Amino acid sequence: MSADEPREERLDGEGNPIDDQPLIERTIDQWPLALVLIGLAAGLIVLSFYDFKVGSIMLGAAAIFAAALRMVLPRDRAGLLAIRSRSVDLVTMYGLGIALTTVAALVPPAR
Repeated sequence: MSADEPREERLDGEGNPIDDQPLIERTIDQWPLALVLIGLAAGLIVLSFYDFKVGSIMLGAAAIFAAALRMVLPRDRAGLLAIRSRSVDLVTMYGLGIALTTVAALVPPAR
């Protein structure tokens, strides 16, 4: 290919253009998802080894935090938190977070 010919645009499986950003930069751009996954992992660890109620509340809080990030960040900065339209994402994540936190708060303490 000579310098005069235009470069062929690379497309993913859905026909969207693939940017030529290096892998490390594409990974760093996913910081909102990384924060949420850290919260989910911490909640699962607490749930498994310490206390069911506290861990479940942490999982719900992570889902609510994901919804809050999705609400304030534009689509290109939200990364993989932006799956569908903003309203569908918010209803799903807030609903899951509130439901999980509510159910966890209603669980009676262990005897």
